[in-house]
Amino acid sequence: MPNDRPIATIGYRICPLCEAACNLRVDIADDRILATSGDEDDTFSAGHVCPKGIALPELHNDPSRLTEPLVRNGSEHVPATWDEAFMRIAEGLAGVRERHGAVATAVYMGNPTVHNFGLTLGFGEVIKVLSPGQIYSAGSIDQLPKNLASMLMFGNGNAVPVPDIERSDCIVIIGANPVVSNGSLWIVPGFRKKLAALKARGGEVVVVDPRRSETAQMADVHLAVRPGTDVWLLAALCQRLITQGFKPRVAVSGFEALAAALTKVTDPTRCGLKSTQIDDLAARLLKAKHPVIYGRVGTTLTRYGTLTSFLIECVNVLLGVLDEPGGAMFPEQAYVAPPRRRVQQTFGRFKSRVRQYPEVMGELPVAGLAEEIATPGPGQLRALVTIAGNPVVSAPDSEQLEASLADLEFMVAVDIYRNETTRHADVILPGTSPFNDSHYDQFLGSMAWRNNARYSPPLLDLCGRPDEWRMMLGMAFTVREGRPASAPEIDAFEDDVLEAAIGRHVAAKDGPLAGRDPVEILAAIGPVRGMERLLDLGVRAGPWGDRCGARDGITLADMIESPHGIDQGALRARLSEVVFNESGRVDLAPQAVLDELERLAAEPGDNGLLLIGRRNIQTNNSWLHNLPALGRGPKRGVLEMHPSAAEAVQLRDGDSARIESSAGAVTAEVRLTEEVRSDTVVLPHGFSEGQEATQPNQRCGPNSNRLAPADRLDGISGTAALNGIPVTVRPECRLE
Repeated sequence: MPNDRPIATIGYRICPLCEAACNLRVDIADDRILATSGDEDDTFSAGHVCPKGIALPELHNDPSRLTEPLVRNGSEHVPATWDEAFMRIAEGLAGVRERHGAVATAVYMGNPTVHNFGLTLGFGEVIKVLSPGQIYSAGSIDQLPKNLASMLMFGNGNAVPVPDIERSDCIVIIGANPVVSNGSLWIVPGFRKKLAALKARGGEVVVVDPRRSETAQMADVHLAVRPGTDVWLLAALCQRLITQGFKPRVAVSGFEALAAALTKVTDPTRCGLKSTQIDDLAARLLKAKHPVIYGRVGTTLTRYGTLTSFLIECVNVLLGVLDEPGGAMFPEQAYVAPPRRRVQQTFGRFKSRVRQYPEVMGELPVAGLAEEIATPGPGQLRALVTIAGNPVVSAPDSEQLEASLADLEFMVAVDIYRNETTRHADVILPGTSPFNDSHYDQFLGSMAWRNNARYSPPLLDLCGRPDEWRMMLGMAFTVREGRPASAPEIDAFEDDVLEAAIGRHVAAKDGPLAGRDPVEILAAIGPVRGMERLLDLGVRAGPWGDRCGARDGITLADMIESPHGIDQGALRARLSEVVFNESGRVDLAPQAVLDELERLAAEPGDNGLLLIGRRNIQTNNSWLHNLPALGRGPKRGVLEMHPSAAEAVQLRDGDSARIESSAGAVTAEVRLTEEVRSDTVVLPHGFSEGQEATQPNQRCGPNSNRLAPADRLDGISGTAALNGIPVTVRPECRLE
C-alpha cells in the first residue's frame, strides 16, 4: 500500500516537562507535530525519553489548552483580546494597590517556570513592577531546604553539589527514586543505565527509603527507614566518621562545634534501622574509594528537611569527597546571569505576617499563603499573580488555600489550562506550546550530571500570539503605565532590560566583562530581538563563552548550530568558585543548624502510621492529566499498604479506604504490597478530584495534599513536611 503520510521535517527540542531535560527528536509536517522520540545523538541525554516526552504532541494538540486570554464575566470566563486582558489587569491590580498598598499583592511561580526561558527572565520584570511584599514558588513545596542547606554551608543557595556518577564507586541514595525521576536537583537522564554502569564496574548502590522503590530494586542494599527519620541516620553516620578520626580535607569552620552538637543526638535507631545496619552502611562508605551520598524529596519534605540536607553534605565533607571526582561536585552551566550583589543570598531578612515564617532567598513558604489571604489586618493579601502553577493541588492544606482564593479582590493567572487554581482568576493569560517557544535550562545546567551547553529554537510559528517573554514584559508595562503596551514599546522595554544586564556585567568587579565598552558588547550580540539576546549575553560571559569577541569560545549561534548539544566534559573541582562565605571556608556549624540539632536531641519518640508519597511518571505532573497517552494502564492513584497493617484495620486488597490526618481526609483504593514498611502507607501526589469548569481530566484521584497540615513544616525553612504525615486508615467500603 502506498504511504500517504506527510513527509516530516525533523527538529529538536529539549523536553520541558521535568528535570531530566531530555532532548527530543520532533517530526513535523504542515505545521503539525507528528511524533516525538529520544534524540540518540544528544550529547547529554543520549536518546533517553520517558512517556511524558512521547506524549508532548498531545499537549500541543489538546483542544482544552488555552490559546486566547480569558476574563471573568460573573461566574464564567469569556474570551478577550490581549489589550482587553491587559487593561483588566491594569485596572484590577491598580485598584488593589491604591486601596491596600503594594504589599497586598503576591506572586506565585510554579515548577514549569523553571523550564521556560521566557517566563524565567520575564517574571523578574513583573516582580520589580509589582514590588510585592511576598513571593512564593513551588520551591517551598519540595526543594528550598536543599537550597538553604547550601546557603548555610557555602553562603550560596545555588551551589547544590551532585554525585559524579561517572566516576563514583559507591552511591547512597536517600529518599529519592531517580530510576523513575531521572534526577531531582540532579539532572541525570537515563539514570537506570548509568546506575547499571556503576555496578558493572564493581560499584555498590545503597538506597534508603521506606518503600522498595524502582531504584531500591536495583540496589545492592535497601535500608527501609521510618519516614521522616533520615536525619537520625545521618547524624549517626557523621558521629561514626568523626569518632574514627575523619576530618574534612577542604577548608572548613565550625568542625568542633558540629562534633559537639552531634553528641547530643543519642538514639540513632529512631530511624527504624538497627545499629548493625548503620555500622554496615558506614563500613561500605569507608571501604569505597569514591563514595557519595545524595538525598532528595524524601529528605527535604520533612520536619528536619534543612538539617537532613545539611548533614548529607557533612557526610560528603567528612568522607573527603566534596569537590572530588567520583564524589559530590558542582556542575557549571553555559549561561551566567548578570551579576548581582551577594546580598541576594538571604535567609530570615523578613518574615511572613501571620506566622512569622522566615524568608529564604527572597521567598516565603507557600504553606503560609492561605492564611496571608484569609487573615485580616495590615498587609493582608488582596491580589495574587500565579505563573504556571496550581497550588490548590500542590500546596499543603490545599482545601484551605482553595477557599481563600475565592476571597481575593483580584487574581491574574498565566497558564495553559483553566484548572483548580486558575478558575479563581479574573484574568487568565495563555502560555504557549513548548513547540512555539525557544528553550534554555537556565537553572538546571548547574545540577547536570555532566557539563554541557544546549539550546532549542522554536519549531512552530506563533501565528500572531505573543512570545511568553513579550507577554511577561507586557504585563509589567501594563501595571507600570496603566495601559497595554504597543509592539514598539515592548521592544523598547526589552532594550532597557538588555542594557541594564550589560551594565551589571560591565560594572561587576573582576567579572568576565568587567570594564568593557557597553556599545561594543551590544554590537557583538547583534540585532536579534527577544530574550535570546539576554541568553547570548550570558553564554558569551559564561565559562566557555567568547567574552563578546575577546577570546575563542561559544555563543548562542554555536548552540543553535549544535542541536544535539555541546559537550563540555566531566565535572571539575571548583569549590573556591562557589563558596561565598566571607571566610572562604565551608561552614559546618551555622547557628541555625546547631539550634536544629538541639531540637532534634529533644524530639520525643512517636509511633503510628505515617504517609509518604511516590512518583509516577504518568501522573506526577498534574497539568498532564488530560493526555490520553498518559491515561492508559493501571489505576495509579491508589494507597499502597503492607498486608499486616491492612489486616490490623480489616482492609483487603481492592477495598476503599478513608485516610485521615489532622488537616483533612481523602478516599483511595487499597493495594496491598510487601514493598513498604508496615508502619507506612504510600499515596502518589499530583492528583485532583476533578472539578467542574476546569480542564477535562483523564485521571482523577485523591489529592494527598489535603492531608498535609499547613503548620507541619521544616523547622528552619518553613517548607511543608509532606513526608511522614501521621494518618489513620480505616475501611470506607469493601469490594465484594
